Amino acid sequence: MSQIILRPVTEAELPLLATILAEMDGNDPFPVESIRAKWQEMQRFPDYVCYFAEAGGEIVGTLSLNVFPVLSGTMRSEAIAEAVVIRPQYRGRGLGRAMLRTAMKMAADKGAYKLALSSNLRRLDAHRFYDGMGFTRHGFSFSIDTAELRG
Repeated sequence: MSQIILRPVTEAELPLLATILAEMDGNDPFPVESIRAKWQEMQRFPDYVCYFAEAGGEIVGTLSLNVFPVLSGTMRSEAIAEAVVIRPQYRGRGLGRAMLRTAMKMAADKGAYKLALSSNLRRLDAHRFYDGMGFTRHGFSFSIDTAELRG
């Protein structure tokens, strides 16, 4: 069952997307209207797509893939995978590996020379999974909350 098809999530499927995203950390799902607003915003960027992963006719996971041009370093496009989730009942079957390999191929086909992702520090199982797939840890990630600067 490790044959994966990635296809764009449709607006009608956003309630299921909310459920699957919540399964990443066992949280309550985001309100569907919040998911819909972000999904509609993503539609403005043709190379930023939220996908469902299907295997054997079942939706087994999701990820978002963003391929974008870069004006520094190599001047080549890069890709970022975000919100990478395999549903708990499908884990341990090679589906996550197949899903990411499919995403890597899609990114390469769009001209990206690398695919990056980030993972919360507490997701140790995910870190082992990414290490096992050949992802390398590099540099540091820096972030800052800009909420106080809005307005």
